[in-house]
Amino acid sequence: MSAGIESRSAVAQAPPTSGGPVDAALLEDLAAANRILATEGVLDAYGHVSMRHPCNPNRDLLSRSLAPILVTANDIVEYDLDSTLVDPKGRLSVQERFIQGEIFKARPDVNAVIHSHSPAVVPFSRPFRT
Repeated sequence: MSAGIESRSAVAQAPPTSGGPVDAALLEDLAAANRILATEGVLDAYGHVSMRHPCNPNRDLLSRSLAPILVTANDIVEYDLDSTLVDPKGRLSVQERFIQGEIFKARPDVNAVIHSHSPAVVPFSRPFRT
């Protein structure tokens, strides 16, 4: 192993910085969107809604790992577009968070993403294999 590779792997990456404060009403709306879509059957226990950070297009907001019917504004966390949690505070991340990050990264015109497991589509999906 070369010295350059060793030194790069030994350096810890700094956590991403926040995109700034978000209006409490927007966080409430995002939480409500999760609950409403779950109530209406659009989201199952593993679906979620995310939005681009209103002050920094390189950040997005998504609930911590929690069923959408239970999401409150306090459950909303911030990610960078590589799906790295800005301030974990011991909260678990949604495994599918990378979907949002990649969409927000590829499509600067997109400001919200809904990840759902539609009963009409799931039978045609391929099972995950390890």
